[in-house]
Amino acid sequence: MVSSNLLNGYLLHDIHFCYVWGLFYDIFECSIYYSYCLQAFFRLCRVVFYKKRFLVSYSLYNILIIVQWILVFSLLIPTLFLQWYIRLPTETYCLIPYTDTYASTYLIMVLYLIPLIFITIIYIWITLYVRQSSHPTSTDLTINRRQRNLRDLTVIKRIIILISILMILRFPTIIFIIYGVIAGHLFSYTYAIVGLITLLCLIFIALITIHITPELRNNILNLITSRDNRVDSQVVTLHQLSNQMAIHRNTPTVQKSDSRNLPHAP
Repeated sequence: MVSSNLLNGYLLHDIHFCYVWGLFYDIFECSIYYSYCLQAFFRLCRVVFYKKRFLVSYSLYNILIIVQWILVFSLLIPTLFLQWYIRLPTETYCLIPYTDTYASTYLIMVLYLIPLIFITIIYIWITLYVRQSSHPTSTDLTINRRQRNLRDLTVIKRIIILISILMILRFPTIIFIIYGVIAGHLFSYTYAIVGLITLLCLIFIALITIHITPELRNNILNLITSRDNRVDSQVVTLHQLSNQMAIHRNTPTVQKSDSRNLPHAP
């Protein structure tokens, strides 16, 4: 969206493509929220419903990921056919305008409120369960499971920061919509401010996700380490090769003596 503003509005060369691009922008943003819903559901199953092994199987979550994308598409594609997407009057791209109160309310409910309510309920449930199961009189969980649940509780505390960022991500939109309804017009830099805040929040979300996901963090560190090792090995090999070539050049060549100059045996 920002690049369209900077590069002569290339998204407006085909207005239908512009509408579809705006739709996919909302779809991918919506998928971020619902992916964290799925992550919360996984942690709920691992902590509370740990006895039901099928609820933590990889095959189940492969299916749920597909279901998540189908759900997001089914919730947002009708907005395209309802012609809610327009070319924004102050920008060179297409989105649902904040002045359309009904469409904006639907988008905020589907994209923002529903997943955040779902995530909040799940993590409150997990937190209460972990605190109850960690009580000394509890005999339902083994020591190892209690320790794992406490680790999950630590992760949940970090996820609270992530949820706060997810809330900040759409909060300016709500503020500007309310302002538009009251004032009858939008602030001239509304979409630019929302776009900048969205960009910063997505960067923080990516960094925090890496921080709170040990498997992802380890994979990235292993990738960086293996790449550095390959580079170092190549440097060492080249250094050794250059040393061998230098030694070869500095070694004096022993020439064979002419047999005619040798004294003949009597």
